[in-house]
Amino acid sequence: MLRGLAIILIVLNNFGHKINGVHPDNEFNYSFDRVSGFLDSLANPSSILPLELLSFYSPYGVMLFIFLSGYGLVLKYEKGNGTSASNTAFVVDHYKKLFVMQAKGLAFFLLLYLTFESKEIIAIVPFAKQLLLTGNILSHHFIIPGPYWFFCMIFEMYIIYRFVLRHFSSKVILLIALASLLVMGLLEPNGKIMTYVRMNIGLALLPFSLGILVARQWNSKWTFLDSRWKCFAYFIISFILLTLCKFCFYSWLIMPLFIIVSSISLVKLLVINQTITQTLVWFGGLSGVMFVIHPALREILISRANEPGHSFEVLLLYFFLTIVISYMIKPVFSK
Repeated sequence: MLRGLAIILIVLNNFGHKINGVHPDNEFNYSFDRVSGFLDSLANPSSILPLELLSFYSPYGVMLFIFLSGYGLVLKYEKGNGTSASNTAFVVDHYKKLFVMQAKGLAFFLLLYLTFESKEIIAIVPFAKQLLLTGNILSHHFIIPGPYWFFCMIFEMYIIYRFVLRHFSSKVILLIALASLLVMGLLEPNGKIMTYVRMNIGLALLPFSLGILVARQWNSKWTFLDSRWKCFAYFIISFILLTLCKFCFYSWLIMPLFIIVSSISLVKLLVINQTITQTLVWFGGLSGVMFVIHPALREILISRANEPGHSFEVLLLYFFLTIVISYMIKPVFSK
């Protein structure tokens, strides 16, 4: 369910914040001007206010993917059948999976882009960097539109987990994550170095570490989310705290903690409804394909969304097409 919630947020956010007049959220660097712009939109509401709210609260699906990645690695390589895997097998296996998935996504991107947008020759080097999973390390900016940077970043986290984090206790891993926050706290909030650091491991280390800690330490005897009212309380409190975190650079750095707590609490609340549960699980099963194809659809449709009066209609069309096409081509991506 958490993966399903994550992909819905990712797909909607990556389109919504590109619409003219919508203020983007702070993701890779921090500027209070973005928060101020959002507050101005609340004080002077317009027809795009729902899109402003979407942009302000939806960039966190990637954080959930990162959290689930750390969680899944522990279940497989510390508690499951992957404990005997060699370092070479680990690296090759994960590189192969990421390479194949993003290669299919990039092929879809090129097909649609060349068909509908441009007949110009596409530069080969950015795609080569991306396929080699070195795009983030070798660039200070996103080399291909869309969330393909995630593949490079998560591969870095896999390597760090395998050769560093898995050898340490949960407490030491938490200290490493906190140390990374202290280092980022010394950087210029809206500078190029901050962007570069967060494009790589800076954004990921805290949610990834939390995924490891939860997978290692989770105990069926824990009772803090065992009732609907507790889940509701944790959701409201963590949602308020993540909102407040946006108003200060230093608190913004720890915001992933509240994103994860609020999301888990929300999913625990929604699980009482079977229809919602099945829907989110279905989206979770489709999440990999949706993740890699939606950037192409965004590039095709975003100019239409920026035409006066068409933002919501095109957003809904884009979301619908992402779902339908993902469902249709999932068998190809599953091979």
